[in-house]
Amino acid sequence: VKQLLDSGTDPNGINASGWTALMQAAMNGHTNIVQLLISRGALVDVKGDAGWEALMLAAQFGHRNIVSILLKQEADVNAASRNGSTALMFAAGNGHDNIVTDLLKQGANVSMTDYLGRTALMFAAIDGYSSIIEVLLKNKAEINAVDQEGNSALLLAVKGNHEDAVRVLLTDCPDIYAEDRGGSNAAQWAIKKKNSRIIQLLKSAPPCN
Repeated sequence: VKQLLDSGTDPNGINASGWTALMQAAMNGHTNIVQLLISRGALVDVKGDAGWEALMLAAQFGHRNIVSILLKQEADVNAASRNGSTALMFAAGNGHDNIVTDLLKQGANVSMTDYLGRTALMFAAIDGYSSIIEVLLKNKAEINAVDQEGNSALLLAVKGNHEDAVRVLLTDCPDIYAEDRGGSNAAQWAIKKKNSRIIQLLKSAPPCN
């Protein structure tokens, strides 16, 4: 990479796939190359064809050091891809606790939604990342927000049979009677999934004022 840059290669050039060298390095976790590219003028907010940026890729693949480098270079923490996905959504949906925390400290917006109306909390709920759910709730994530299919984070966690995630979500007083577009609520989904533990969690949910 150094030889190419020394020979005059544009550090912000985009390849046939619509990616810059910085995006590739960020995705693959090549910290030294990321630092080199930035030192040679690579811009951290260049968007690829799908609207992806280096920060989103580093967040998705769990490269915390690179996320830190990009944030120090003032990468836009709330930049969204063409389908509305943000670095926080990518980190939350892939279970990267530390990166979620780092992004929140830099002002990541927990209320942003993608093209399907999904928030970072919903992404965490889909795969049952209970520790991330807890962090997002502490940072004022909206517990009863719903996507285009009427799914709340609670409904998504129940549909995925994620018992621990359901338990954490219930501490924030979600609407347990809310129905998705198909007309089913959390308890009805738990019954469909034949998950007796989640059924009991819902029955014993603490009262909410």
